[in-house]
Amino acid sequence: MQESQETARRPDVAATDRGPVAGGVLAMVLFSGNFACTRHGLENGLSIADLVLIRYGVSGPLCLLVLLRIGLGGVTAGRAAVLTSLGGAPYFLLTAAALFFTSAAHGSILNPGGTMVCGALLAWLVLGEKPGAGVLLGAAILVAGLAMIGGGPLLEGGGGGHAWIGDLLLLWSGFDWALFGVLMRRWRLSGLRTACVMGACSLVWLPVHLLIFGLGGIFDAPGAAAIQAGYQGLIAGWLAIILYSRAVEALGPSRAALLPPLVPALGVFWAWLLLGERVSALQVAGMATVIAGMLVGALWRRR
Repeated sequence: MQESQETARRPDVAATDRGPVAGGVLAMVLFSGNFACTRHGLENGLSIADLVLIRYGVSGPLCLLVLLRIGLGGVTAGRAAVLTSLGGAPYFLLTAAALFFTSAAHGSILNPGGTMVCGALLAWLVLGEKPGAGVLLGAAILVAGLAMIGGGPLLEGGGGGHAWIGDLLLLWSGFDWALFGVLMRRWRLSGLRTACVMGACSLVWLPVHLLIFGLGGIFDAPGAAAIQAGYQGLIAGWLAIILYSRAVEALGPSRAALLPPLVPALGVFWAWLLLGERVSALQVAGMATVIAGMLVGALWRRR
């Protein structure tokens, strides 16, 4: 009788996951706007180097202020350096370098696709978290959805004869993002602290950047720079990373790795809504399939 009462009082596991999943989905919505926002900046006088400087010039001090308040916790200097190299300014530079060789369409597919595959594999190898039936089924559905969304752009190529270099860099960046989530889980760090450590430590890059690139075209395009500061600095570079880090903390790396494939689905939607790009019926079906796969993999758990 007592056991049945305790079982009745125990919260539904799936219900407890809804908050982290909702926060992770919101993070993907915010991340997916990066492509439209970046294109706007590049078309209005800013360079990739300018975007990096703006992103961490805004988000870095915010992360530092929060970190000074909550403390480092169990984050050592070595762990901070590793996390920053995987998810901070070096990660953003790696992604930008990839887009120099290949197209944004490739970026929106290969980066989150690499995160999805590597996240589940690394969680198994490093943490011993064997992918459950929900993760495996969700991953299979996600692969089908990504194929529908990006099959055309990937087969058509883009970026010239050196596109394969950018594609490899994109897969590398997806691996880095997945490893950051696994290490955060292994070291038992909170999502908020991890995000703030990466942002604050990325401030080290700013003087190096200024020495090499200077201020670039920021003062020549103040309006575009202000938009980038608001979106790249506050929304994508700070809020979205905190939301995703907390989702990894709550869901685990293998299930949280099913969230990034939402980025290409939502990226196609933003390209249609904000940039007027054509979206095919197959891509719309792929978007719905990706969302279904994410929900299956993230919410399906054994009781």
